[in-house]
Amino acid sequence: MIQNQLKSKISIQKEAIEFESDDSVFNEIKKMISKNRYEKGDKLPSQRKLSEKLGVGRNQVMTALQKLEFYGIVKTLPKSGTIVTGIQNPSVNMMMSDILELEAPDYKSLVETRLIIEENAIRLAAIRRTENDMQELFDSHKEFVDRMLKNEPSVSEDFSFHKALVKASNNNVLYSLMSIIVPDLIAHMNTEHICDRSEISRMIQEHADILENIEEKNVNGAVDALKHHFRFLYDYVKK
Repeated sequence: MIQNQLKSKISIQKEAIEFESDDSVFNEIKKMISKNRYEKGDKLPSQRKLSEKLGVGRNQVMTALQKLEFYGIVKTLPKSGTIVTGIQNPSVNMMMSDILELEAPDYKSLVETRLIIEENAIRLAAIRRTENDMQELFDSHKEFVDRMLKNEPSVSEDFSFHKALVKASNNNVLYSLMSIIVPDLIAHMNTEHICDRSEISRMIQEHADILENIEEKNVNGAVDALKHHFRFLYDYVKK
């Protein structure tokens, strides 16, 4: 009996090592959503059950679920648990499942997809943006600037700004697609080193140029500003 208990303990320790990082837990829950083909409104197992299943602490599970919620994949409701928000368009649902199943996403393909989404989104944003959209963009930009000026990590704030940009297109499919690919883009951003983030003032100014053109509803100017901002990404996908 003692021997069995020891084996069980060792097994749990091995599982905990396999999921020692929050990103590993995050990716495992993503795979679980895809494998079980959860749809909009489906409820995920409780944090306790997820913790037991993955052999990790509840804090890691909670952090992973918070990231999933940030990217629009799930939503935690008081007294109802965590549900899959889903995407109502069936073809996009299928694409979401395919992306979630990727073990090691092709980063270059993800970047190419991002460029396609944002270039089309900014055209629409410059035409359709509302005052609420502009306020959200300005708020996201301010958070990004605050982090940059404090020399603090700002990748999430940068992506929040760009998600707000896509949201301003008022095209739910583009926004849903952007939300799906952002987690993997963030996961790779620090390892690929494809953007020069050493010039803080330049980065801030490029965001400001994008904002100005969207606010003025200057479609060509907005697209040009985005392409200039993404010049390193365009160079990367050409390699």
